Amino acid sequence: MAVSPLMTQSAATTRSTSSTASTSSNTTTTSTTSGTGSSADELLDSFMTLLVAQMQNQDPTDPMDNNDLTAQLAQFNTAAGVEQLNTTMNSMGTLVASMQQMNSADWVGRDIMIEGDPKVSTATEGNQKVGLSLDSDADEVTVTLTDAAGNAYNAKLKSVEAGVHEYTLDDFDDFQPSDPRTQADTSFTVSFTATNADGSAPAITALKPAKVQSVSFTSSGAVLQLGVNGTASLSEVYLIE
Repeated sequence: MAVSPLMTQSAATTRSTSSTASTSSNTTTTSTTSGTGSSADELLDSFMTLLVAQMQNQDPTDPMDNNDLTAQLAQFNTAAGVEQLNTTMNSMGTLVASMQQMNSADWVGRDIMIEGDPKVSTATEGNQKVGLSLDSDADEVTVTLTDAAGNAYNAKLKSVEAGVHEYTLDDFDDFQPSDPRTQADTSFTVSFTATNADGSAPAITALKPAKVQSVSFTSSGAVLQLGVNGTASLSEVYLIE
């Protein structure tokens, strides 16, 4: 069938219009994408302008499908929602960090318990505090004090519940083979072993005391300065006195 000049001109016009719309769409999309700092309102205005232009310049013989329109609207709503959520979360993160810094400053001078190899001493000014953290209840916990010569002295704690516990030397009874507390000016390393009647061994962590000398702040959060005991993050503290 012969094609009339009018149909040829109409088809050319349609192709030209579609090409213009495509170029406009690409340019607008690039502009919108590059403006990552735009507000949600600006993004909405840009999206609606692009959508109207796309509908006005669409091929009359192949108009936009309703499903396509719905999908584009859904994508924009999702993107706008994510942007708003990111903004909110960033604000909350800044607020939490500020509150953490303020609260951490109150820790200066406080005694805490952190993971480590605790040492006790029978000296007058020696440390007599130790601690432990149990993942689950234990029927029995064995406390072992070992002196510099390698001599070990054991005491038993019965029915210890899960959680963090703090003790002093006076809290332990019936050391075997003898009571190490009768030795003057002697230091001991303390260790713990947890057992149950069924033979299982609950996980146990030995804790040592430390005093917070100061608090420093890094990009990762607050850091407690503990003098000879080094440093610790807030998450590494088991107990605050």
